[in-house]
Amino acid sequence: MFATIVSIIIIIAVIAFILYRQIRPRKISQKGLIILPAIILFFIIKSLPSFHPTQKEITEMIIMSIITIILGLLACRQLHIYEGATGKAMAKGNWTYFLWWLAAFVIKSILSVLFGETSLSSVNQTGLYLPIFLLMTTRNAYIYWKTKKLGLILH
Repeated sequence: MFATIVSIIIIIAVIAFILYRQIRPRKISQKGLIILPAIILFFIIKSLPSFHPTQKEITEMIIMSIITIILGLLACRQLHIYEGATGKAMAKGNWTYFLWWLAAFVIKSILSVLFGETSLSSVNQTGLYLPIFLLMTTRNAYIYWKTKKLGLILH
């Protein structure tokens, strides 16, 4: 129970950090594109030994993964990649970009309730981390592709 509460607090902090970063201009670096997904992947791997999914949980994770990737791609349409004053790549989201991210988390919550995760004791950590990882990876892959397409240099 304590591990689940800590996981939820970590997830909320990560979400708040991610959303804050999305709506302000920021430098794009190769290190920055790799570190956060790698940290989230570490927590996914760490949670795997205690993850014993049922058929229903696997179905939920597959559905959520597909929806997350689609919403991530739609959100990336709202992300502005440009050449900054230093001549290197910059990114800036807007409020609609924020809404796509919010939609992903709302849909995850709705799916969790529909699939029976109605209390903290029924929430699995892998199921919490996976949508965040997929959103971050989708966004970072798009940013990397877009900077290469525009011929921009990463910081």
